[in-house]
Amino acid sequence: MTIDITKIVVALIGLLSAVITGFLIPWIRSKTGINNSQIEENSMVILRTVVTIAVQAAEQMYNSEQGKEKKAYVIKVLAEQGYILDPDKVDDAIDSLIESIVYEVHQEKKPEA
Repeated sequence: MTIDITKIVVALIGLLSAVITGFLIPWIRSKTGINNSQIEENSMVILRTVVTIAVQAAEQMYNSEQGKEKKAYVIKVLAEQGYILDPDKVDDAIDSLIESIVYEVHQEKKPEA
């Protein structure tokens, strides 16, 4: 007589994953002091940094009449960094972020009066 323990192993794996997700991860977060708002804030800082670098690179690579190409380049860089974006359906928030950084870069280029 052979005993098939596959169902028992699958049940134990399911139970273990539920315990990890329900108790262990929240416990680790509470001990490290990391909360969702901090994670979100850090993500926004990283996104802003990536967009800033991409905008600055686009400004160097393309001339002032190539606005569409510059934006396409920035979106391509974001996609390469893991931000999956459809160039035809760029989120308003991302679009606003790109435009605000373009404005900042242009303000930095202007000589002070």
